[in-house]
Amino acid sequence: MTLTQLAAWLMLSSGGLFAGGILVVAVERTNLWRRMPVEQYAVDFRRSLARVDPMLPILGALTAVGALLFALNSGGRPATLTWVAVALLGVIIVSSLIVAEPINARFRRLPEGQAPERADRLRVVWRRFHYGRTLLGLAAFGCIVGAVA
Repeated sequence: MTLTQLAAWLMLSSGGLFAGGILVVAVERTNLWRRMPVEQYAVDFRRSLARVDPMLPILGALTAVGALLFALNSGGRPATLTWVAVALLGVIIVSSLIVAEPINARFRRLPEGQAPERADRLRVVWRRFHYGRTLLGLAAFGCIVGAVA
């Protein structure tokens, strides 16, 4: 297996799991969270973070590494599409650290069942941000698939 093939496998497998994971959160969890009372939302959001927060950043980073290796070892349209994917993944990672992680930390720091101040507003900001992040993630995965097709 060549480095380019290994990179393609890494970016496709981890990228599919990453895009699927953020899509499931966007479609299933945010819909439920929107309708929950704040106290119930605080518990459910915190529990979901405990499971999803370690996994999705790792998958996003693995996708970016695979895409970077693929872009560096290919040319033409595949390289261009993969560089676009790398840029989109970079935007997702940096913006998640700037926007989502401070919100996540506010929920994580408190005991379970306790909601941070202005939890209703944090819920709206996080949901809207996640929808944007999901669109970027799906676009990045589309570029990755297009690069190897």
